[in-house]
Amino acid sequence: MSNKDKLQIESLEDKVKDYEALNKALMTLAGEVSCVMEEMVKEGKAEDIFASLGEASGRRLGKRAREQFGTIENVEEALDTFIHRTNMWYGYDIEIDRIEDGTIYFTVLKCFIRDVLRNRGLTTESPLCGITRGYLKGALNELTGKDVDVELVYGDVNGVCRKKITAR
Repeated sequence: MSNKDKLQIESLEDKVKDYEALNKALMTLAGEVSCVMEEMVKEGKAEDIFASLGEASGRRLGKRAREQFGTIENVEEALDTFIHRTNMWYGYDIEIDRIEDGTIYFTVLKCFIRDVLRNRGLTTESPLCGITRGYLKGALNELTGKDVDVELVYGDVNGVCRKKITAR
């Protein structure tokens, strides 16, 4: 291996260490923000705040997806499009389990919020989980033009989360 190759490898290793340190710092920050928010506001309001943050972000991304694909009135198709055909679904991996009476049941296999919770020793009961719910709600509302609601059915910080989507 040439000296140039060794230097490039060392440079990449340094960058990876920097990214790992930054990732750890961001996880710590997000976890602490969640805890402080919970202490600062009335009981039950912290999740609403985090859900609003997620929803605003989701709406911006849903608007970009709508500009790219047009309005998609079918919520299942919109969810599938958003997940598989855009590069906007950062840090998530989900699978649609089933559709029953217009309700979409799905499993969140990978979630950056759950990673934060696990890192900070928090549970899926944390208000921070509202970000994911809001993110999906905002994106799907914008992409479908419908009033969509997202609810947590089951959450496990060390496993998967199951959620459901209903449209009105």
